[in-house]
Amino acid sequence: MTRIGQVARLGLLVVTGANGCGRDDEGNPSGNEIQIPDEPVPGVASDCGSVRLTQYWSADSGWCEFRRTSAVLPEFVRAGLTTAIAEPYDGSSYEGEPGEACGECWEVDTVSGTEIVMVYDLCPIEGNPLCAGGAFHFDLSPEAAEALGGGGLDAASVRRVPCPVTGNIHAEILDRNEWGYLRFAFVNHRFPIRTAEYRAVDSENWRSVQRSGGAWHVLDDNTTFADGGPGGVFRFSSGAGETAQGSEVLTQDTAIGSVFDTGANFAESIADGDACVFVPPGNVYDEGWGGIDQVRWAPNPWGGATASETTDGCANDSASCVLISDLAQWNGFHLYYRQAFPTTTFSRLSLSLRARSGGGELGVAPSNDGEECEATLVEVGNEWTTVVIDVATSCPALDALNAVTVSNHGETMDLLVDEVRYE
Repeated sequence: MTRIGQVARLGLLVVTGANGCGRDDEGNPSGNEIQIPDEPVPGVASDCGSVRLTQYWSADSGWCEFRRTSAVLPEFVRAGLTTAIAEPYDGSSYEGEPGEACGECWEVDTVSGTEIVMVYDLCPIEGNPLCAGGAFHFDLSPEAAEALGGGGLDAASVRRVPCPVTGNIHAEILDRNEWGYLRFAFVNHRFPIRTAEYRAVDSENWRSVQRSGGAWHVLDDNTTFADGGPGGVFRFSSGAGETAQGSEVLTQDTAIGSVFDTGANFAESIADGDACVFVPPGNVYDEGWGGIDQVRWAPNPWGGATASETTDGCANDSASCVLISDLAQWNGFHLYYRQAFPTTTFSRLSLSLRARSGGGELGVAPSNDGEECEATLVEVGNEWTTVVIDVATSCPALDALNAVTVSNHGETMDLLVDEVRYE
């Protein structure tokens, strides 16, 4: 396998795989021409959607500018369970302005486990085609990737959840001066912050805090937070429309690097519905390769055989199928998926086979990284033949699978393959 890296804005995107970052399904270079889908971000409310996962070398402070090691944050964040979110989705699951995703929490389920991660960084479109919007995408921290057993360009299920925080929203002071300029990051909120306002303690007028990338700043007020100024309190609205008003007064005494308790947070809440359960796509090939963009089933022939898609003569008049050309004796092919899954995930494997030219005996087996289960032998001719394999019976010695392996025991043939499914 080839390890490929690309520089993100504040880290290194690391992808393991033959295609890697920045190539399409055929291995050709791809750029930022990937179309951002019109559908809402998956995971809204209690819904579970798909997310694509990579890993990058993260630091303790990302594009959102808060320190994930801050003592006010939940233990899972301080342990490094954070992620960079692809730029097209940085308006949060509530589809707000860029930066609203900072501090939002997501429950991610892979074949290896389930964890909550917090958004604290950005995977920008520039230089990162995988983050350009072809699929909802998380670039995990090393700690999150290890905990989830993912991040090597694979897929998972995801839904947004209220952040399991305690205490109030805090402002981490990033920069300020004696004339009232103030820059900070809000942290420890249960839901994404849509708007933030402040009011001088000697005034009834609320003024907007302006977004600045993943952080916030006060630019045009030289009295409230200035040296000798009265200080101010904050008011927040969430992406869901809830309002929370703070009681604590931020003054010039709060220094750069300090974390200020605003005295407010959104109401406690629990996620609706059941936790997500990720199931790899059982649809290996049926009028197209199963999976999500860049994480699909794919052919891997060996010997002199080649694989391509065709629209000619497919099973049950389907729109397309797979043509394996020049399949000589003792040559074959794998149909493989990027991430292995437990053998118990599916109970059976079925596929349809037809020789377009030639014919003979084939061996068909579930497999994992070239290690095959017991093969089922099938005689293939010029009529479609359907093969059905009981996975448990065929694979008593394998704990995981990631492929279907077909080998030719007879003469050279051109083989059509269609309706391949794990069920």
